[in-house]
Amino acid sequence: MRKFFFIFILALIPFASTTVSAESDLPLNSEAGIIIDAKSGNVLYEKNMNKRMYPASLTKVATAIYAIEHGDQNELVTISKKAAEADGSSVFIEPGEEIELSKLIAGMLINSGNDAAIAIAEHMSGSEKLFMEDLNEFLRKEVNVTDTHFTNPHGLFDKDHVTTASDLAKITQYAMKNETFREYFGKKALPWEVETWDTTLVTHHKMLKGELPYQGITGGKTGFVSKSGYTLISTATRGEQDLIAVTLKAPSDKVAYSDTELLFNYGFNNFKSGKIDKKSKLFSADYSNSYTLNEDLYYTHLISDQPSLKTSNDGILSIMNQEGEAIESFDLKKVADVRNTVLPAPIKKETINDKPIKFSVPFLGLGGF
Repeated sequence: MRKFFFIFILALIPFASTTVSAESDLPLNSEAGIIIDAKSGNVLYEKNMNKRMYPASLTKVATAIYAIEHGDQNELVTISKKAAEADGSSVFIEPGEEIELSKLIAGMLINSGNDAAIAIAEHMSGSEKLFMEDLNEFLRKEVNVTDTHFTNPHGLFDKDHVTTASDLAKITQYAMKNETFREYFGKKALPWEVETWDTTLVTHHKMLKGELPYQGITGGKTGFVSKSGYTLISTATRGEQDLIAVTLKAPSDKVAYSDTELLFNYGFNNFKSGKIDKKSKLFSADYSNSYTLNEDLYYTHLISDQPSLKTSNDGILSIMNQEGEAIESFDLKKVADVRNTVLPAPIKKETINDKPIKFSVPFLGLGGF
């Protein structure tokens, strides 16, 4: 097991990654697990995060975000016979019934309806097979997963239906940026009235519905088939810190939740999220270039650390820990507008890198601190 930061999300186009760890070893009983900072994408702890495994119904997170981003939420979906007769968990929809896409997505996430997942797939792409082609391409190109191949939209077992804890964390991080997804993912209950069923759907996620309460829990999805064991995705927020935990192949749901609690506690107790505001103006160490950020930049550091910023002459912005080691780096030529600038007359170049300077927003980026 390794515990470290590893920058695997490309949204901010980081330049490099550096190992930073807390002194801990978590006794996870799930076969694989991961905890990441949702804002920076930093991995805080992992066990077998790149091992290809069976996700079960965690697949529905990918199906949901694809349908939310590519479908008209108000469109009516006509339920096919194939969808209505799906095996496993169900929201009890009938052939010929017409249901809004938004309702099917929410029902699929909350009650894990395999029938809803197939109905969504057929509506989005014309057939389940074509939907899987579209979904896998989306995951590769838009979410940047590397070890995922889904053969169905719901997660029922297929030997070729595989992913990793790392990829599931990426998919969830991507999805949580969408307001509609966050709303559905965090719902504890949903009134549900269809032709043959009038009820209230209640989330299966025990932390989210309060059966196993956890401070700051914001969303979750459960999964189980015999070949996958118990699988779980959970999200939680405390203050400015958003965390995503994934556990795969736990021997029981009790273990899946206890492992998730271990991961969350480790993340919240040891790490803190940091942000460099996009309004900040940064300069290269010799003042030859100035940089205006295109977006906020996020990083993660140990709670016990007080990081500082250092910008090199070639435009690499590094987050430095108290020992002077870079814990994260960004290539400003890729994440900022670059302009040539002239060093102000009163400032001598040879003294810029010699004197430590504490940074403050919005003026950042003098080298050597």
